Amino acid sequence: MRVLFTIFPTSAHLYPAIPLAWALQSAGHEVVVASPEGVVDPKVIANITSAGLTAVSLGGKEELTASLGPLISAAGPDRPTLALDPDDENAWRTARAVLAGMFQAYYPPPPAEGGRRPILDALVEFAEAWRPDLVLWDPLAPTGAVAARVCGAAHARLLFGMDNIGLIRARTRQERADPASGPAEDPWMPWLGPVLERYGLDFTEETLVGQWTLDLTQSRMRHPLDLTYVPVRRIPYNGAATLPQWLHARPERPRAVLTLGVSRRLLAGRHSGFPMREFFDSVSGLDLELVATLNSEQLSAVGTLPDNVRAMDYVPLTQVLPTSSAIIHHGGGGTFATAVAFKVPQFVVPLPMWDEMVTARYVVSRGAGLAADPAAIDVDSLHKDLVRLLEDPSFQLGARGLYEDMLAAPAPKDVIPVLERLTAEHRG
Repeated sequence: MRVLFTIFPTSAHLYPAIPLAWALQSAGHEVVVASPEGVVDPKVIANITSAGLTAVSLGGKEELTASLGPLISAAGPDRPTLALDPDDENAWRTARAVLAGMFQAYYPPPPAEGGRRPILDALVEFAEAWRPDLVLWDPLAPTGAVAARVCGAAHARLLFGMDNIGLIRARTRQERADPASGPAEDPWMPWLGPVLERYGLDFTEETLVGQWTLDLTQSRMRHPLDLTYVPVRRIPYNGAATLPQWLHARPERPRAVLTLGVSRRLLAGRHSGFPMREFFDSVSGLDLELVATLNSEQLSAVGTLPDNVRAMDYVPLTQVLPTSSAIIHHGGGGTFATAVAFKVPQFVVPLPMWDEMVTARYVVSRGAGLAADPAAIDVDSLHKDLVRLLEDPSFQLGARGLYEDMLAAPAPKDVIPVLERLTAEHRG
């Protein structure tokens, strides 16, 4: 069968899909990955092809840049965010409003300015020509569901993190079920209705949550929603790179990793208050090696580094974590999953962008690490907690528990028969 992946244009969304795409190709299926041009990550199309997959560029860089601008540039505690903490009574409404603004970039209300072809039109045009049997779409790229319905393909979501959109839809339906307080119109219909009408489609919940959902998150983290989930083991992939010579052998002393993920410039700056320079000074006297992923701008800000701190712009976590004893990170799904795969205890300083707060609490609850409030973090606490993470063997036991939970989910190759069956059942 032919399988079309549609992703949101960042490597953080591409990389979780690659092992499944490989498994489909290895089983003899044709695979194509479609994406708008990168905004936060300008190399996303190149990253698709470097993984040995066929890429289709959908354009749309200007439209997505405009819609993502507030998320990228805004500062302060009141900045718009997609973060959703299930315990926060109002966070889902804020995330819903931000998502509505983002989704309009795929098909702007008036025709795209300057005669540019909207992202959705480009995707539908390709889907009608290529005729996929199955479309696997990123929750932040709901254009995949529309394209699938137009060409008669089966379609499902492929989650990159927790199912926040599924939770938003469930709470929206509960809200609207109350005639006294619920909105008369679905809050997403003002942008979605005209899009569906353009292609002669009516609204169904599957347009936003898929005919089924492939879930890469650990089962104990999943929101309790009445949706069809197919669990898939998340296999770490961080891109192709040459193994540095200093990683050929195991370190002579404990190695810790500090990584800020794709949003590292935010975590290292004024948005989090992370005391980077002071933290490096505090670990200078510890018998450890700290590997920190810092770009040139961050390096110039922190000044001279201690001898036991190794700074580099990028090293794949799949290369450095097998020889590491701890990791400090921002709570991103890919970083969490890679640490789990290599049984590394975690220290999470969550940068709320999607599900990082929930991830931090989950790591702590499973005894696999520690967490800190980025708004109230101090160097002394960081220093003490890092030492504790390295010396207390209970965190290694907790990390092994997360690893065993990961192994309980089917590997991508074992999910292929399920996808073949579901595609046959749902294909138009």
